[in-house]
Amino acid sequence: MLGGLDFSRPWDMPMLTPVEAHPTALVPFSVAMHERWCDFDCFVHFYEDDFRFERVWNDPHKYLPKLSKFEGVIMPDFSTCIDFPRPLKMWNCYRNQTLGAWWQEQGLTVIPNARHQPECDWLVEGLPRESVIAICGRALVKDVAERRRFVRDVRTTVDELRPTAIVYYGSDLYGVMDYPRSLSIPVWVYPGCGRGALDGGKCGQR
Repeated sequence: MLGGLDFSRPWDMPMLTPVEAHPTALVPFSVAMHERWCDFDCFVHFYEDDFRFERVWNDPHKYLPKLSKFEGVIMPDFSTCIDFPRPLKMWNCYRNQTLGAWWQEQGLTVIPNARHQPECDWLVEGLPRESVIAICGRALVKDVAERRRFVRDVRTTVDELRPTAIVYYGSDLYGVMDYPRSLSIPVWVYPGCGRGALDGGKCGQR
């Protein structure tokens, strides 16, 4: 999978290239891979519990043919929670960017998934500048302390990556995306996707 990829310095994270894409809708990976799912006019996202998409890392070639049918994918989101040990966060960041860069190498349209944390520059080190990026705010805006950290990290991410537009998955309450909007960066909001019934698994832009 690493053949043909470029790597960042100093952390050797696989590098993604800039992309310009505007998803018509999003669908969770666990729903998109169901044998009955046949609506490919959307992007696949990984904003769900890690165990629901661990299989794509364990056997990436198996899922490539079906993923290739979609408009594109958002880079995986293996957890890099702020309270995780640093080696675990780095490993999950490496997995996210390896899959994203490899899918680009295979011809898929891949939107980089981004969020910075203090003293974790490698989280955005291999991500492209001046590209559409994706940011997930799922479960991060209700609690006041979590919301403050999220808004801080969004600001740092935007300043570092200078995105051309943001695919935002989550609640748009409390002005959490006001900073990129203040810079005239388009923010496309996708408030959430169900994963129970197949006919409720897809969400469009709000």
